[in-house]
Amino acid sequence: MLRNRRFESLKVESRKLKINVWILFLLAIGYYSQRLFSFVRVHEYLASLSISLLAVCSLSAQTDTVLPRYPFIVHDSSHVRNDEIALHLFYEKLSQLQKTKEGKLNIVHIGDSHIQADFFSGELRQHFQREFGNAGRGLIFPYRVAKTNEPLSFKTSTNVNWEAKRNAFPKQALPIGVSGITIETTDTAAEIKLTVKDQENLDYGFNKITLFHAKSEENFDFAIYDSLYREIAYVDNLNDSTDKYSNVIMLDKPYKHVIIKSCPRNTSQTCARIYGMLLENNCPGVVYDMIGVNGAEYRHYNQSQYFIEQLSVLKPDLVIISMGTNEGYAMGFDSHLFYLHIDSLVTAIKRSNPSACFLLTTPGDSFRRTRKGRVKNPDMQEARNTIVNYCQQNNIAYWDLYEVMGGYGSMQKWFKAGLTAKDRLHFNGRGYGIQADLMYKAIISGYTKYKKE
Repeated sequence: MLRNRRFESLKVESRKLKINVWILFLLAIGYYSQRLFSFVRVHEYLASLSISLLAVCSLSAQTDTVLPRYPFIVHDSSHVRNDEIALHLFYEKLSQLQKTKEGKLNIVHIGDSHIQADFFSGELRQHFQREFGNAGRGLIFPYRVAKTNEPLSFKTSTNVNWEAKRNAFPKQALPIGVSGITIETTDTAAEIKLTVKDQENLDYGFNKITLFHAKSEENFDFAIYDSLYREIAYVDNLNDSTDKYSNVIMLDKPYKHVIIKSCPRNTSQTCARIYGMLLENNCPGVVYDMIGVNGAEYRHYNQSQYFIEQLSVLKPDLVIISMGTNEGYAMGFDSHLFYLHIDSLVTAIKRSNPSACFLLTTPGDSFRRTRKGRVKNPDMQEARNTIVNYCQQNNIAYWDLYEVMGGYGSMQKWFKAGLTAKDRLHFNGRGYGIQADLMYKAIISGYTKYKKE
């Protein structure tokens, strides 16, 4: 929008310049033939004409300007700390992938509303896949079917009503699996339409689906159709799959649009319950899985019944955890309890995935809503300090978004620069994109140092 406005301004100034040139030409003729204007007046007009020309040149230069370097961002703080040992195995796997162009490397990014929208994690996904190879879109969840916001890189819809539960509301009846959200329906005609969207230079067609769902005699089978409703695969709920929560479906070719339909085999099958879908292709590269839930905290993932067990199916090489915003936002923040919740989740994931590396991010600075309006929130700094202390004491890598933003009160500067939402708690697409760029450069900086050493 801004570029367009500048372009229109440039065109207007260009027209003015042409008119001014013609006027100057006529004035010069008049001066020499009839001496209607003094030399001084012609000189003054020529000076104004020069200013117009400089303005046009300035506008032209602005149209080619990249994003400005925001002075409030602390670039010197944008490093991955504790990565020499904590990310050694991840760096080595990344190096092997880059050298051999074989195999897959799996990154799982767990978080809250900052992650569910997939602006931050989505930009990181694209950075990794353009550099190291695209092995698939990764884990997705039909958020729209669950009546919540969905990433822009895919679209889901349904023809029936599904019950939904987020892990942020643990008192609801449904169990929670790998995505932090669960949907369930008893409608035998239920179907979910799924369309993935390519990103720049990234083809997200998939020929392998890992469907996470409830598997018992009471749960529906599924059939998978193409866009013309031709059946291309069938999911037997009680097949010989060794995993009790998922089925792997291989397709005859890559697809970008499929329909997953309930297919009850008999009257004993009464419902369908879905935890998520993993979309992959046959190419070597990075699979970047996003797990984000609005309102989620560390404790909510700890309370998710099947989360840890199903997460192991993803075989993560690197687990990134970006939470702490909701803990620090609530009144009565308890740093000791928060520390225990962090340790509980990291320990549980480590136990099931012993070869996985960990990278924690701190929450950014933000405002808290009160009766007096939105005010700066000092508890977010305490949440940040707790995560840093945990990582330092347990030799876990971390990236300090709080310090990179500029520390306490810096959210107001990001807000004034047009990089955040009005609540000064969330960012907009541009703000998340800047964070992703900074974090990716920090990871690659550590990786480059590892390769040299």
